[in-house]
Amino acid sequence: MEILINDSIPIAAWKEFLHNNIHVTPFQMPEFYSAHNDVVGRSAMALALTESGSIMSLVVITLQKESGLKSYFSRRGIIYGGPLIYNDSLRNLEFLLNQIDSYLNKKVIYAEIRNFSDYSNYIPLFQKYGWEYSPHYDIQIDLSGHDKESLMKLFAYNRRRQIEQSMKSGASVVLCNNDEQVRAVYLILKQNYHDRVKLPLPEVDFFLRYFHTKALKVFAVLHNDRIIGGAFCPVLDKKSLFTYYYCGLRDYNKKIFPTHLAILASLEYCIENNIPHFDFMGAGKPGLEYGVRKYKLEFGGKLVEYGRFVKINNPFLYKIGKIGLQMSKKFIR
Repeated sequence: MEILINDSIPIAAWKEFLHNNIHVTPFQMPEFYSAHNDVVGRSAMALALTESGSIMSLVVITLQKESGLKSYFSRRGIIYGGPLIYNDSLRNLEFLLNQIDSYLNKKVIYAEIRNFSDYSNYIPLFQKYGWEYSPHYDIQIDLSGHDKESLMKLFAYNRRRQIEQSMKSGASVVLCNNDEQVRAVYLILKQNYHDRVKLPLPEVDFFLRYFHTKALKVFAVLHNDRIIGGAFCPVLDKKSLFTYYYCGLRDYNKKIFPTHLAILASLEYCIENNIPHFDFMGAGKPGLEYGVRKYKLEFGGKLVEYGRFVKINNPFLYKIGKIGLQMSKKFIR
């Protein structure tokens, strides 16, 4: 067994390993890893376990923290989509979990794995290494066999009516092909996060770098030649598309719903490019009201509970960090 780190992992072997893995998402692609390492203020690490020159398991870990004084108390490692293991080998997963612990122990206050597929068979092994399972919803749509006409039938009546109304009012959607369009969509997203979401958001340079890899598709909603919304969607060719972020100008026009159109465009992109799996990503925790969940479900998705794994390396700093985040959300204006 040999562990390869970051740029020592051969890209060809990396992509070949991803090709047939049942848990693969765009977030384990080398493009996602490289986008984090090519901009100031963000970073990621990749670990690959190899045997006889073949990759047996792999993980991409994004290393995140806030700016300024909050940076020390917000150090975290986020693994989107989970670690990938060849042939469901518990032995390989155990080795990889050891390596993750070794590399993250002093670097982050906590680590979190956000699952987008079923990892339930691995829960006992994760718990053995100090990872606690936390229930969490996701919403996914199986687009196999759908065309654009049948796609619309998946939507709730109000969503169909609002989309048709938006189009009749002159709104349209394009796939972004330059930095100016990407920046315009980002500015709307940033304003939404400042006004309503009040959570950390990557800087525009990250989205631009990721966009340049061609593994991130960006959709822009237009009206009267003005960008009024859009979506940032990581894509794994012929396999899956994820709605990483989406946005729209609020109260722009009572007959135009830019966020609906951004989601419709990303779904239609899947149909046009033979991508069978559409993932809305997070939909909150079971038992807790979450308006975004209701909104996403109105596009015909299936609610699944694949959960998350969390490992806290420093409980004291973790509590301080949570308090700080809650306070910043309260006082952001």
